[in-house]
Amino acid sequence: MDAFDRAALALVTLVSGAVAALGVVASPPASHDEGVVRVVGLGWTGLLRGLDAMVAAPLMLVPLGTRASRAGLASAVVTGACAAVAFVLARAVATAVRPTNAPPRLLSAVAAAVVLTAFLSPMWQSEGAAPGGAVLGAGLVLAAAALACAGGTLRAMALVLGLAASYEPLVLAGAAVAVLPRVYDVVTSRERRLERGDALRAAASFALGLVPLLFAFALRRRVPEAALLVPVFSSPLGERGGAAVALLPFARSEIGDLVLAACVVGGVLAWRKPGARRLLASLLGIVLVGVAAIALRVPASTSRVAAPVLAASCAVHVLAASALASVVVAIARTRVPFAHASAALVVVLELVLPVRAADEAFARREKRPSRGTALWNEAAWGAAPPAAVVLVDDAGTHRRIVASRAVGQMRDDLVIVPTFAMPSRASDRALASEPKLASLYRDIALGVNPEELSLSTPAAHRPLLATFDPRWDRNLARHFVPLGLTARFEPEPRGPTERRRALELFTGVRERLERVATPKRDAELASATATLLRRRAVAIAAAGERDLLERALDDLRKFAPDDPVASTLVRRIVTTKGAIEVKDLAP
Repeated sequence: MDAFDRAALALVTLVSGAVAALGVVASPPASHDEGVVRVVGLGWTGLLRGLDAMVAAPLMLVPLGTRASRAGLASAVVTGACAAVAFVLARAVATAVRPTNAPPRLLSAVAAAVVLTAFLSPMWQSEGAAPGGAVLGAGLVLAAAALACAGGTLRAMALVLGLAASYEPLVLAGAAVAVLPRVYDVVTSRERRLERGDALRAAASFALGLVPLLFAFALRRRVPEAALLVPVFSSPLGERGGAAVALLPFARSEIGDLVLAACVVGGVLAWRKPGARRLLASLLGIVLVGVAAIALRVPASTSRVAAPVLAASCAVHVLAASALASVVVAIARTRVPFAHASAALVVVLELVLPVRAADEAFARREKRPSRGTALWNEAAWGAAPPAAVVLVDDAGTHRRIVASRAVGQMRDDLVIVPTFAMPSRASDRALASEPKLASLYRDIALGVNPEELSLSTPAAHRPLLATFDPRWDRNLARHFVPLGLTARFEPEPRGPTERRRALELFTGVRERLERVATPKRDAELASATATLLRRRAVAIAAAGERDLLERALDDLRKFAPDDPVASTLVRRIVTTKGAIEVKDLAP
């Protein structure tokens, strides 16, 4: 690289990382709860993706901002490194397909503009500003492609494959297809025979890459409050957060028609150059893995994007760079006055692409409230009495609680009891702090619905918050009085008047939640809110209080306009008399 190339590389790296750093917040979005638990809280989220915490560890030691913001800065640094690798790839492809005697600086300028377009896009910026974002997984795939392009050794490629295997199966697939052309060349090379020692060294490098699995496994023995109750291989196709989308609409909205068309042209140009075919095969393999990932319904939305999709988007832009560079070179070589000046103006015109991408990324950041999760936690648990016991029967709600505790937004005095995973270290620790829960544990261990005495005994000793399970005896519903997003279980049944007063008090809380947790503002927080409000509506329906049920359903519709349970309850209000059946509404 000459001085201009190095300057372009530095520009791409710094701008991509700096813009991502501008999006770092102390209250991470709910779509990245698992990454927050793993990186900020150093908690168990499954055996995969332990590399996130290892890479973020140095920045977590820097006394700058909160732990959550430091973890976000680690993702921003990784984003800048990924942009540097992508620039090297784009420059290599543009060089391989260029005509003879093409101005090298024009190639570098176009490659920088297109790579910035990719890394300033909303999908890369949302992941690059979040703790434990998917940028590291995408970076492993890009690193594999760079090694294949640069003629990397088997040991280096095996190390990257090992790291990819410790991260995610689809990341391993993307890295494998990226290095496959280079491995084929090495194995079939006539100049150098593959010896047994080479294979052993490659195997050792691959095993070294699996070290993050050991680190992640060690997190399983940490305190239960910092652990998710998930199986060993949790979320193998990408962590939760963000809904799956259709391929073509997603590609057109997130990448753009111009870049997609340029990618096709760039692929054709690369195929016509024998020296570029190996790199073309690597990039096309990455794109195909990304397409397959979307077909498998990995997270791919405005709030969460899986690593293979990020890598595929970058590969598309790299191929597009070769086509756009060829256009600029063709203009520069035209035998007309001011041809070079015209080519330079075209490069300037192409800078509109990264500016537009950055503008869209900033616009999406503004739509998401900066303290949305903190305000949600205050609304959900702020009204809870001191030292209350909270029964959590939903894994998603428990994930929100653990992530909130990791960033210091959850009250420490609340005793969280995950009733959906008993026995477990977390539930055993809760039982040790509150022995009155023993009868409730007995009922759950026997696989039967809790008896009234099992809930009344701890509720008489200290405040008990819970949500009503549709499978429970409907008489238990009369013990629940709404409080925050959950309900307080009273030792004795309560009348409709108390529940009506509680719903009236909730109006102010609901209005605050509407500012941060509606589907248009934050789909994940809206889903978490709807889960709890849905249980509230079911409890009121089980109690047979139809007038209060209509009000509870109105609250639910604010956060889940098309909720099927709400629709079912509305039909039963109209078509039935007396008690409303709810047992079939269990999740």
